[in-house]
Amino acid sequence: MTVPPSVRRGAALSVAALVGALLPVLAMPAAHAEPGCLSEAAPPGELPLPLPLPSPIGPGDRCDDSEPPVTSAVTASPAPNEAGFIAQDSVTFTFSGAHTDADTDPIAFECQFFNTPEAPPEDEWTACTSPQTYNDLEDTRRELGGRETPYTFRVRAYDAADRKIDATQNDLILGSNGAETDLPDVDQTPEEATFKLDTVAPVARIFNQPFDPETPDRPMLTTDSPTLRITGSESPLVYTCDIDGEAMPCRDDHVTFKDLGPGTRTLSVSVTDRAGNTSALPATTSFTVPEDLVSPGRRWATKRRAKSFGGDYLEASAYKTKITVAGVDVREVRLLATTGPTSGKLKYKIPGGVWQKVKLGGKRTTRSDVVVVRNEQSASFTGKIAFRVMSRGKPVQLDAIMLR
Repeated sequence: MTVPPSVRRGAALSVAALVGALLPVLAMPAAHAEPGCLSEAAPPGELPLPLPLPSPIGPGDRCDDSEPPVTSAVTASPAPNEAGFIAQDSVTFTFSGAHTDADTDPIAFECQFFNTPEAPPEDEWTACTSPQTYNDLEDTRRELGGRETPYTFRVRAYDAADRKIDATQNDLILGSNGAETDLPDVDQTPEEATFKLDTVAPVARIFNQPFDPETPDRPMLTTDSPTLRITGSESPLVYTCDIDGEAMPCRDDHVTFKDLGPGTRTLSVSVTDRAGNTSALPATTSFTVPEDLVSPGRRWATKRRAKSFGGDYLEASAYKTKITVAGVDVREVRLLATTGPTSGKLKYKIPGGVWQKVKLGGKRTTRSDVVVVRNEQSASFTGKIAFRVMSRGKPVQLDAIMLR
């Protein structure tokens, strides 16, 4: 079909008019970021028609939203203790974000989670939502020099709408000019939380436990203040000790438990690490503490000696000098006494029994020697066991007695 010249001239004039209308728009100067700019999207223009319809051609310019959202503080569950540790292999972080102006654009988040000495590169952020959980974590380990690298969680909020837009780009279709800048739409100060992880319960240990060849499972002490070496499977640890339920101060080292009363005692040791893990079972050891002998009268002299049980011992040399000690359901009887060629003679008798010899002899003098008077296979008795000196001039030195 042939287009009449008048129509061709009209169309040309319309195109020229359209181009003439666009030129002022395309030549407009770039916009600047100004306070109150909430969106980087170009505003639509309107056709010069009675109806306010959206127009593909408009005079609006882009602006640069200069206020990204801010990220709230991070909360970890479980929360690290005062030493910065948690004791389980799963941790959950909660966080939020907010605009500091009247912006209503949606807020999104991205996270980093690592336990390496160096942080990941800036381009390695992962989209995330609150709450964010990480499972099956490995315990942090000590490196050479004792340094531990903690886990680090970072999160930052960003404007989900404006981040998709380059505010500096011109939009020929909408007729908008780009802004002079495109400041970050991401919070430039991410929130951060760090922690160390320890899920392994420590183990308590007791070394140099008392030994007794007569009764290895129930050793008798020769002191009322035993020194035991206490330690654990890691360091540092908090030590908790008790003897028969009574708390005793202790630490990672040789510990002396002073002035223990007579009887069979059980020491229990538990340890707790920095993460709060406590040993599943306490380390224990049992032993029997003898009873310090006290002079019943003037014929038994009390002699001071630092290395003796309780710091002293009894001595008598007069013939038939006697001392008694009471017991209940007793089988074993042992004395801590001086033995050797210069020791006097001693006999004992249980209720209803006859006098029997106590062996205090020997080729050399030994102080606080363990003398077995009766063993654990002996018949039991309840009442007083009596001891009597059966020599003249030779001293009998008695330190302590065990009735069990």
